[in-house]
Parts: sequence; C-alpha cells; structure tokens
Amino acid sequence: MSITLTRRRAAAAAVSICLAGLATSCASPPLNLYTLGDPASPGSQPLGGHSIVIEVRRVAVPDFLDSQDILVRNGNTLVRSSQGRWVSRVSLGVTTYLTARLAQRRPDALVTDQPQIETPNYRIFITIATLDVTTAGTATLEADWLIVPRNPDQPTRRDRGRFTASGPAATDQDVVALYTAVLTQLTAAIDITSLP
Repeated sequence: MSITLTRRRAAAAAVSICLAGLATSCASPPLNLYTLGDPASPGSQPLGGHSIVIEVRRVAVPDFLDSQDILVRNGNTLVRSSQGRWVSRVSLGVTTYLTARLAQRRPDALVTDQPQIETPNYRIFITIATLDVTTAGTATLEADWLIVPRNPDQPTRRDRGRFTASGPAATDQDVVALYTAVLTQLTAAIDITSLP
C-alpha cells in the first residue's frame, strides 16, 4: 500500500514539474514600450511677456498607422512587433517629438502642442501621408505642413517634403531609430526660425 502511495506522489510530482516547465517555456518575453528619441531638455531661458506662441496641432497620420503597434513593412505585408509597442498612439508620439524638437530651435518662443486659451501667433498643421520602415532597413516619410499666422495680413506658409533614412531594422530599437531619423529631417525642414 505504501508503494502505491509513493508511486502516486512521484507521479504527481512529475506532473507538477512538467506543468511548471511548460508554463516557463510558454511564458512570453517582456513587453518593451518605446518613445521617439530621447526626452528633450526644457527651454533654459525664461519667456518674456511678448514671446510668440507657436501651437503644433496633433499630427495627422494614416489610420492604419495610428495605434501603439510598431510596424515593419515586408513587401505588401505589415508585420507587427511581438515584443515592442509605442508608449502612445503614433499620432501623439510624433506630435510630442516634433514639438520638442521645434521648441529647441526656437527657445525664445513658447512652442507647445497644448491648446491655448488665447489664439497663438502661429499654428502648425502637419499631415503625414507615408511613414514606413521596411525589413530591408529603409525608412520613408512623406508629409506636408502649413504654418498659419494669427494675423490675416500675413501669408500662410505651405510646404511638403519627402525624407528617407537607412540602417538596420532587425530589432524594435533599430526601427525606432529609423523613425526618429526621418522625423528629425522633417523637423529641420519646418522653418520656424524665420517667424517674426
């Protein structure tokens, strides 16, 4: 009788070990959350009472892209990362990144993506038609933008651009770096330094 009990205990222990092994082998890797670029340093000089205000409106991106998925194109297929996600929707992350970089270029102005109580001196509207990274390591961004002044006597500035970057795309971090590279080029093309 004790032999039967011992065998049952041994069998139960073996089943427990097998189940624990299966649970460990089936556990998914940890999910990584990504932002675009490093956090921008805040403006160092105080703003005067007559500083201009530049409001960056939420960037428009294609609907299929506006999620937290990190996507890479393989031919005509979009492959979603299984281990990484954007920390926020793409449109919000891109808006935050572009606003921070534009603010670095105009430290004398309040460049913000937050709605203002008073009408800002300028509003920037950005529409991204293409934001794509391929498995071959090519990033492409096509966008147009408007800089609309508060003063109706000033002209609206309209422009568009196509930006590319290349590099490895084997990891999520590589893909994030390619996104950052083309968005940095877009920031450089949006001329806010000449705004009066």
